[in-house]
Amino acid sequence: MPSPSFLRVSLLLAALAFPFAQPSLSAALPTDTLTGKPPTPSSAAEAELTPALIAKNRAALQNEIERTRADFEKLPADQAGNTTLWLTQEIVLLGRLDSTYVEQLNTLQHAADLTKESAELADLTKNPRPPEVRLKPPHGLVLLDQLYAQRDYLLRAKALLKTDIENVTTALQDARDDLDDKDRLRRTAKESAQDSENRIAAQGALRLAELESRLARETVVLHEKALATLKLQQSLLAPKLALLLPDLEWLLAHLVIGETDLAAAQAKQEKRIAELDVEITETRELSDQVARLVVASERRDSAAAKTTEPHTELESRRADRQTVNLMLSALTAQRERQATIAEVLRQRILVLTDAATSADFKTAAKANDEALARLPKERRPLFAELRKSRQELQTLQARLADSSSPARPQNWIADRVGHLNAWIAVNERNLADLTELATARNRLNEELGARVGTFSLGESFTSARTGIVAAWNYEVFSIADQPVRVNTILTVIILIIAGHWLSRRTSNLIGSAVFKRFGMNTGRRAAWQTLSFYALFLIVLLTATNLFHLSLTQFSVVSGALAVGIGFGSQNLISNFISGIILLVERPINQGDVLEINGQQVTVETIGPRSTLVRSRDNTHVIVPNSRLLEENVVNLTLSDDVIRTRIRVGVAYGSPTREVERILEELMTNLEGVMKEPAPFATFTDFGDSSLAFEASFWSALEGRKEIEGELRHLIAEAFAQAGIVMAFPQRDVHLETTKPLQVEILASGPTPPKA
Repeated sequence: MPSPSFLRVSLLLAALAFPFAQPSLSAALPTDTLTGKPPTPSSAAEAELTPALIAKNRAALQNEIERTRADFEKLPADQAGNTTLWLTQEIVLLGRLDSTYVEQLNTLQHAADLTKESAELADLTKNPRPPEVRLKPPHGLVLLDQLYAQRDYLLRAKALLKTDIENVTTALQDARDDLDDKDRLRRTAKESAQDSENRIAAQGALRLAELESRLARETVVLHEKALATLKLQQSLLAPKLALLLPDLEWLLAHLVIGETDLAAAQAKQEKRIAELDVEITETRELSDQVARLVVASERRDSAAAKTTEPHTELESRRADRQTVNLMLSALTAQRERQATIAEVLRQRILVLTDAATSADFKTAAKANDEALARLPKERRPLFAELRKSRQELQTLQARLADSSSPARPQNWIADRVGHLNAWIAVNERNLADLTELATARNRLNEELGARVGTFSLGESFTSARTGIVAAWNYEVFSIADQPVRVNTILTVIILIIAGHWLSRRTSNLIGSAVFKRFGMNTGRRAAWQTLSFYALFLIVLLTATNLFHLSLTQFSVVSGALAVGIGFGSQNLISNFISGIILLVERPINQGDVLEINGQQVTVETIGPRSTLVRSRDNTHVIVPNSRLLEENVVNLTLSDDVIRTRIRVGVAYGSPTREVERILEELMTNLEGVMKEPAPFATFTDFGDSSLAFEASFWSALEGRKEIEGELRHLIAEAFAQAGIVMAFPQRDVHLETTKPLQVEILASGPTPPKA
């Protein structure tokens, strides 16, 4: 059976673990269901929030807390009923409400300070004083660093306040939404209290709901005031910066660096080095001591039975040795860093006093940029080690504070805690030194930028030349562990373009100077000229590929996938290309040939790698895919020569002298210019037609001018037949009428039919 005091403590802890929602604003205050008295008025709804009002609310709240605690003390100590739980939760809620009032009071005080500061800034803005009056001497490095620090703080605060305002705005909206939920639960509890049979339990639940609603409402007031305070603080940044920047510019123009500044910096550095020397000596002694403890622990561990604890003394001593070594390394690094800080200070003095040349400033700026880029890499492992050490320290401190664990020697755990604390302190100072060094280098960078920012044509040319050379030699990727640089890619592109032009010119020269002397005709010469172009350009491509350090064996891995891709995605392109090669090799079609495609005569102009360009008699160009010329029936009228036989069909009337017609036709063809004598032209009586006797005049002629010869021959045939009395036939039809009965004739009106009556 638990004791009464233990029972009360358990109830109080349970109340602390009760799930409360986030606070927010709305509605009027409910009444106190246990006392029947109205609660403290809402500061948001009934009065402006002031310190006096908050003090009044806190005083009333203290009375509620004392009254609730008194009711809690009156309960039987051995009874753990609902009333005990409700009163415990009520005490916790009242305590949280009091903490909210305290935060409201602090926020009001901060807002009052900012309001006073705003009035002072407004007065300084209206009545500005010159920098030489505001800045007190000495006008040296110390004052300059102070102004730098103020400016950097204002610039950082601008970004931080923006983030804080966004967070508080989100929290305020969440709080208002939560207040709506709390008020809804309060109204539900109020209805339940009126209708419930167990009035005491219902009123207890209503009292908790009312307190949660009050807490949510006051929290919303707190968020609203905090948001207004942050916005007021944000509005003061711009005036502060506007007042500070002229002072900084004036001080940089009138900076006086004397022996006092140098002596103070040197004294500070010497003091810091002396302190580090003492710490290094002490750490070395500590390292020897820890080493002896490790040896002793190893002897005891080897002599005793192995323990199953996850953290033994030997492991702890070994970890101590590693931690002390890290401390020694960090202290040594800090001591060496003092020389770097002194060097940065010396460079700043040289820059501020213009005691070096422009070239020296640029060299220093480049070295300083490189050092700044290395600093984050130095800080990263220190942060990781610091985080790990703090986690281990928390675990060990909890282990030392665990009173329920069995008694055992824990001196080695205490030593481990002490070493971790010392290491964390050293690491934090190390990080602070790195931050100080980064700040000094940033200021040096800024001061160097003001000196090296002046335009110089020679320096600009040198800088541009350096940048172009760096870009020209930049490595884009690598193949077979060979770098492929920008200059390689540009060289390959230029080589391909120039090689294409040179291959075209060379193939044209070969076609006109070499192939022509071999007696090749135009089509054959064009085919071999195109093939020579392909061969020359292939050599150019292989040369360009060699610049990429590629070989054909490197394509063996992807050859299968490449073949599949070509087969499915580029089959038409590859088919036309191969057809073009076949056309050039077999030469069934040559440049200048006359073809018949779809009943239209066209002349071949060029045979390209993918398509053939032809021109019709209407002077229109048609692009024909190469594969079509091989897959379909194409008539080549000039493959072997340009001689072609032409047939003209003539029909004469029945009863005409057929032999005379043949003689006339043969005589006309023989005497017509353009008609070849051999083979001799001839006429043929071909058929008895429906309305005529059919004759066919056949003759051979060159393709060029064939249409003119056909037209002239037709004129001559018409004239000769007319002189000879031979009638040219035309279609005749016999119409037979049925006359066994009278013919019926109807006359139809051409206009619209009149309507019937």
